[in-house]
Amino acid sequence: MENQMNYLIARLLRRRIPAVLVLVALLTVADTTVPSPAVAASDEPRTESVLMRRSGGLTGRVEYFTVDRATTNRYAAEVLTTTASRRFRVLRSAYLPADPCCDRFTYTVVVRYSDNTVKTVTTVENTVGTPQVLLDVIQSTLLAGGQGDEQAPWKTSVDQPRAYR
Repeated sequence: MENQMNYLIARLLRRRIPAVLVLVALLTVADTTVPSPAVAASDEPRTESVLMRRSGGLTGRVEYFTVDRATTNRYAAEVLTTTASRRFRVLRSAYLPADPCCDRFTYTVVVRYSDNTVKTVTTVENTVGTPQVLLDVIQSTLLAGGQGDEQAPWKTSVDQPRAYR
């Protein structure tokens, strides 16, 4: 393709076509061969639901929170947008402290995407090195998500993250 373009440019220049036409032709070809960022972004899967399990603390209580496309508040919109972002999708599966001791909450966040993939990330409260994007998702999910009980239909999926990649 490049050789063919070079041949056409040389041919046009030999016939003394004004340089402006050559430049316009080059820009037109270059514009059609490079994908625009808007097209690339639309190929990314959207978040369908976020399920979060919070356990531990002083009482060892287990709580469940969920946000999905039917949840209508500003925090839910933040959760769905942030978990669909590349910053979130590249997170490791766990951010855990060397010493998990002593009355801290453990959060497991399970995100289901429109392309049927699932991302699971686990962290413990106050773990050094936990990315801000994960902390933001946890905070917004706590504010937005409906709180469920231990009989939540997705409980086993959250309790058994090995089923997810």
